[in-house]
Amino acid sequence: MDKKRDQRAAIMSRLIIIVEGDTEKEFVNTILIPFLNAKKFYNIECFKIKHSKGGLSKYEHIRKDILKSVYEADALVTTLVDFYALPTDFPKFEESKQCTNKEQQLTFLERAIKEDIEANQNTAFDNLVPYIQLHEFEALIFSSKLGIESLFAPTEANFVELHKTIQKYPNPEDINDHPNTAPSKRLLKLIKGYNKVVDGVLILDEIGLEVIREKCPRFNNWLSSLEERLGI
Repeated sequence: MDKKRDQRAAIMSRLIIIVEGDTEKEFVNTILIPFLNAKKFYNIECFKIKHSKGGLSKYEHIRKDILKSVYEADALVTTLVDFYALPTDFPKFEESKQCTNKEQQLTFLERAIKEDIEANQNTAFDNLVPYIQLHEFEALIFSSKLGIESLFAPTEANFVELHKTIQKYPNPEDINDHPNTAPSKRLLKLIKGYNKVVDGVLILDEIGLEVIREKCPRFNNWLSSLEERLGI
């Protein structure tokens, strides 16, 4: 990419967010887009992976959606998918296991996605910012106990266990990816009849994006990178 092209790519006038499922899409539409609108950025498109059946099952599925979007003029293209249950066919997935911690592993995988797309098209895509949430999008809900406490009665949610989890994990993104204790699995046990799409986004809206960003550094870094690239 020559210097003039790199300068043109520095600030984008559009944002395309490719998400894994309904919960992430609802979060973007209900919370993230209004946040960006308040910063006077309005040209935003969010869509769910075309071949999603409630989640991401193959790398090829999101790869196709990235390729369909990344040539859009003046558009910054990003993703919002979970590390939890991430398909093992992602580029350099096995190699990523050699990283010393999960945060480094995700950075390695995000870079591998970009490299794969660029190698496939033999073109540099400065407008592509892959993002994988550590460990799971629902981790953001554990940013504050106030979100669940304000929406549910003690008979509907286990506040004691909620407080223990939040105290154990000052950074909610550290909550592990075990099938029994991943953030989404914990929420199913904590809240009676928990609906991840409806309840999850209501809780996050109650907590507020400012608190979430303060408690979840990797998520905050992603949003900060988008703000910088969009010039807002």
